[in-house]
Amino acid sequence: MIAVNRRFLFGPASRIFWLKVIVVLMFCVGLALSPHLWIGPRSYPLAPVFDALPRAGHALEDAMFAGLFVLAAAILVSPRPQKFIVAFLVVLVAFCLLDQTRLQPWVFLYAALLGTLALFSWDSDDYAGRKRALNIARLIMAGTYLLSGLQKINVNFVQNEFPWIVSPITDVVPAAAPALHWLGMAAPFIEIAFAVGLLTRRFRRVSLIAAVAMHVFILTMFGPVGLDWNDVVWPWTAAMALLDILLFTGKQDFSWRDIVWSGRNPYHAGILVLFIGLPLLSFANLWDSWLSAALYSGNLAEGEIYLNDSGRDSVPDGIREHAVHTLDDTNVINIQRWAIQDLNVTPYPEARIYRKIAKDICRRLRNPADLVLIVREQRLLFSRPETGYRCWQL
Repeated sequence: MIAVNRRFLFGPASRIFWLKVIVVLMFCVGLALSPHLWIGPRSYPLAPVFDALPRAGHALEDAMFAGLFVLAAAILVSPRPQKFIVAFLVVLVAFCLLDQTRLQPWVFLYAALLGTLALFSWDSDDYAGRKRALNIARLIMAGTYLLSGLQKINVNFVQNEFPWIVSPITDVVPAAAPALHWLGMAAPFIEIAFAVGLLTRRFRRVSLIAAVAMHVFILTMFGPVGLDWNDVVWPWTAAMALLDILLFTGKQDFSWRDIVWSGRNPYHAGILVLFIGLPLLSFANLWDSWLSAALYSGNLAEGEIYLNDSGRDSVPDGIREHAVHTLDDTNVINIQRWAIQDLNVTPYPEARIYRKIAKDICRRLRNPADLVLIVREQRLLFSRPETGYRCWQL
């Protein structure tokens, strides 16, 4: 690996090489931490993009999943990995078409970075191409932080999401709660500020320190000494910090104009639309949250499935074990907790996906009247606070 990539290990071209290494290795760690999402076994239903798509058999899924790791190894070793990156992305797209839950925020971001690397010439002397690829990667990072900050400007984040995130601190030191409340109110604006600051020469260093500190804080809160929750995002959080250091340190010659727009490059324009333009539509419930940096923002749709005792008894054991008995003849399946426990990822938070999941359960019921799906939307505009669905409405 070192021998064939020696042109990229040192000097100006090394950042492209290490960008590849970080993205591919951390992508593989994420895949390894969520095997049930990709190849099962799972009780959580598939949610294909189109209902007419055929389901892949276990043998095919196993082969595709193994293929991702084989292709990842080829990407790491090859000095010209474009064809292996394209093959990796083709397999990934096929997986996500068959189940939208697989299109997690980290999958989306890694895929965009891999697409950037696929379009690079992998010629160590290609200064213009290298600069363009790094600037597109910087745009992906800054756009993610900008939208993530904007998504958190809501009451639910301040009153519920952030207090839960910092509960490892407040459980031990209750007196810290008032100060952390103010931090929760400021957090969205801090993230927006360093997202913009990373684009500037004057504020880049302090913004980089703030970005890395945020990831260390998140990793501490979600990690084994904190909530010990959703461990598939731990490597992603670490990767984000490493990518910030790689892309925004040193005496690199780039300005905010180079990042936001660099000539007539269609992929650069597409990333600008995909990571800044289209995500703004999510506030009007016109674009998906997982494609808009909304993870743990409090600005998501949530779903719960209610079953009476008869309905609970008629579903398979794998689903029944996630139904919590709350009242007489009332059992609740929290879809978020179900996805975490079964797949080790959070659900794709859209009403259409929750309807697909509930519809799959409806097919298993002896009496369709035994189920009610409740969806609560948190979007800024055009969201419905609470909507109920019966099986025949799905």
